[in-house]
Amino acid sequence: MERDWAKRAGIGWIGKNTLLIHPKAGSYFFLAELIIDLELEPDGPMKDYCGDCRRCIDACPTEAISPQGYLLDASKCISYLTIELKDAIPESFRGKMDNWMFGCDVCQEVCPWNRFSTPHNEPAFEPQPELLAMTRRDWEELTEEVFGKVFQGSAVKRAGYQGLKRNIRFLVEKLKS
Repeated sequence: MERDWAKRAGIGWIGKNTLLIHPKAGSYFFLAELIIDLELEPDGPMKDYCGDCRRCIDACPTEAISPQGYLLDASKCISYLTIELKDAIPESFRGKMDNWMFGCDVCQEVCPWNRFSTPHNEPAFEPQPELLAMTRRDWEELTEEVFGKVFQGSAVKRAGYQGLKRNIRFLVEKLKS
């Protein structure tokens, strides 16, 4: 709901990739709410500036974004498949997921509005040094203990240890076939 409220509040428009886009920040930002009792003058909705651009649609490796944009089939989205899906990843996605083992940002990476985004400076969002040092073999042999340490306080916990291992096996099996 935050995305739709933010759109109504004039913070941005919903892009063809279904993400909220701000003309000076792109789509790489967090949304939050303030619950206050102050009278504020609301802004109106912002115009959609996607125009004829199709970069997100054309770049989506699983064709999760409809050909016209603005509609996402979550059951085809790599973020859904690697984070929310609790069952096995369907075989029809083999070879389409590149090396995405948790989430996917392809539609954001290609969006021209993200050229205006600025990197964060929040130390809490930086990956653990152990994570950056992991090799392919470390990923394949990931233990629950290492998972707990490396991803402590991380959104990766949403997938859980078993979910991440499933994702890694799916990607590794792609490489072996």
